[in-house]
Amino acid sequence: MKNIFKLICILGLFYSNIVYADIKFWTTEVQPARMAKQEEMAKSFEAKTGIKVEVIPIEEKDLGTRATAAAASGNLPDVIYHTLQYVLPWAEAGILDVDANNDVVKALGKKTFAPGALNMAKSGSKIAAVPVDGWTQMVVYRKDLFEKAGLDAPTNYANITKAIKTLSGDNMYGFVAATKTDENFMSQVLEHVLLANGVNLVKKRWNKKTR
Repeated sequence: MKNIFKLICILGLFYSNIVYADIKFWTTEVQPARMAKQEEMAKSFEAKTGIKVEVIPIEEKDLGTRATAAAASGNLPDVIYHTLQYVLPWAEAGILDVDANNDVVKALGKKTFAPGALNMAKSGSKIAAVPVDGWTQMVVYRKDLFEKAGLDAPTNYANITKAIKTLSGDNMYGFVAATKTDENFMSQVLEHVLLANGVNLVKKRWNKKTR
């Protein structure tokens, strides 16, 4: 009878540890205001579920190397907030739990997601990562300088190019964009510019002459 009671206690403790296990969450939204909001959400989640979430800030430029190192040491977090570019390589490397993510999408219902987002997160027939948000690039400009120079608003690339040539000089750059090659933000900006101008770096049909 004592052994049975011990077994029940052990099973109860084991179950309790699973149900109330802490969650380690890596986020690249490291700005103070955004960290505060995520901490607030974590506390709200803990109040409702009893599950504590540790919000761990990771600089976006360091995310790839940190995840690779954590995977090699068997110390990956439970949840990672990451950009689209990591989905397929991390799925192949085993950094992402494809089955778990696919189950989450199925449980929430595929119709609750934008079809395009799901297609981009696919690895084979499964959804390798759970889409949570999306964003687009904006061009912010000085209206006063444009009006003074007689320039039209930068609503197309012809207007942007003209503004760059007109406004550049006198210790001022006519246009500023991400150019640091070791940061993800540059590729994100460049992708929007290329796609908007009809550039396709990966062609469906190609040969040695067109590479």
